[in-house]
Amino acid sequence: MLAQSKRTPTIYAIAAWMIINVIFFGLEITVLNDAADLNNSILFVLFILSTIGLLSMKKAGAALTLFTLIYAFSFNSFNVIYFPDVRLLNGISAIVNLAAIVYMFINIFQSKYR
Repeated sequence: MLAQSKRTPTIYAIAAWMIINVIFFGLEITVLNDAADLNNSILFVLFILSTIGLLSMKKAGAALTLFTLIYAFSFNSFNVIYFPDVRLLNGISAIVNLAAIVYMFINIFQSKYR
């Protein structure tokens, strides 16, 4: 039988991190006028959907969250390598995303989702 699914404080912290990313990418698309970079729009939509999926505590939501975090980690890593002026922001974001990825993998393999 599957373990009872409960939202831990870490799940709420990851959800808060994802909401921060929704706000950031929303600003990137609108106020900062960087809508030409398709990755910003893709990550904006993915973070909205995966935040809802994460809080649902279902396997599909956890999988979407994991995919979104890996996509964001890849995007941050690319920016760290090729754009030195945004290295600090993207480096911190990559580290937080990597920690969330590891936590999500551990929880998925421990069957903590319905």
